[in-house]
Amino acid sequence: MPELPEVQTVVKGLQANIIGKKITSIIEIRSGTVSQKFDSKITGYGTIEKITRIGKYILIDTDVGLHLVVHLRMTGKLIFKQQDLHRPQHLRALIEFYDNSVLYFDDTRTFGSINIYRKTQKIPSIQMLGPDALSNDFSSDYLWQVLENRKAPIKNLLLDQSVVAGLGNIYVAEILFRAQVLPQKKARHLKHYEVKRIVAETKKILPEAIKHNGTTISDYKNVDGKSGEFQNFLRIYGKQKCQCGENITKIKQAGRSTFYCSKCQK
Repeated sequence: MPELPEVQTVVKGLQANIIGKKITSIIEIRSGTVSQKFDSKITGYGTIEKITRIGKYILIDTDVGLHLVVHLRMTGKLIFKQQDLHRPQHLRALIEFYDNSVLYFDDTRTFGSINIYRKTQKIPSIQMLGPDALSNDFSSDYLWQVLENRKAPIKNLLLDQSVVAGLGNIYVAEILFRAQVLPQKKARHLKHYEVKRIVAETKKILPEAIKHNGTTISDYKNVDGKSGEFQNFLRIYGKQKCQCGENITKIKQAGRSTFYCSKCQK
């Protein structure tokens, strides 16, 4: 599942390729992929003027007052091509531009979506998000307050997008490993210095991953079809032996794989 670094890498690719392009059409290949969230008829999608990210959501703004809100979910990919040729196998929608270039929305498991809003509308899914993991609002003071008296394991809470937006299974594993915190430790039992380490490692790891264009474990690709490289720098996720020499333990938490080192994490 694309997490914050992968989504940010996609945003950078989109910014380099489609800013200033006029949209001629948005074509839905699989029903339910594209949804208009207002009643009035769209007479034109306009020209793309800004592309940003909030958590795992991509916001594409046009000059006629539209937000295209893209969520890649489990297996979604945005692929830019200069011409509409050699369509991907799992194409669910495409955005055509005036110069004949095209942006494919490819999604093997079909959970991803493109929702169209007016800029004046509130976006419920985004309003429910906690602070972005790379924003100044995600601080140790904030996290300490949120975690106080919470009985849930720290890993579960870091995966909760209403607590912090953008984190997923891979990066939470890496963050907790580097912060030396057991993923199953109850949030209310964390010390303040441990919370500080969690936030500090979050701010270090995510930019590192963005620098390497994200992590490709299964099928994540950037808009130009290239894989990420941060999987080569993972220290705990998917590993069998820790750098300390201890065997890495793998368990399930809330249906997700959890990796940790019982020697390095307490």
